[in-house]
Amino acid sequence: MEPATEARPDGDLLKVAVALLARREFARVELGRRLLRRAGAAKGAAEEVERVLDHVQAKGLLSEERFTQEFIRARAGRFGPARLRHELLSRGLDKERVESAIRSLQGDEFGRAYALWQRRFDAPPADARERARQGRFLAARGFSHDVIRRILEGRPC
Repeated sequence: MEPATEARPDGDLLKVAVALLARREFARVELGRRLLRRAGAAKGAAEEVERVLDHVQAKGLLSEERFTQEFIRARAGRFGPARLRHELLSRGLDKERVESAIRSLQGDEFGRAYALWQRRFDAPPADARERARQGRFLAARGFSHDVIRRILEGRPC
């Protein structure tokens, strides 16, 4: 991307927003940051970006609900609820929407963690060092300590 030295007109920012949204879903805050970088530091750039965001959201091109669902669908097999929650909140989504989406994953946390553990290790830890390594692997991906303990102890339920 080229650095912007002057504010682009509303039509140019709108084209950029539509082009970005055509590639993937964005959270409003995330798309706003990108558009602000594009618009530069010109007077009124923030207001112009807000107008563009309002427009694409009103047209249904920008949807935080769709973004949240797509984000979780794409990453749920590799990450646990804690990691997903952290990433969604860092993208500027409101806490209630994130918690609602994460609650839908809670019932299957063990299954997803076990499948990930099996792909990576497929054998119970032989000693304390290996147990710690496997536990760190699952913890870094956002799975709860209870789920990690059950997997490493070989308790499926």
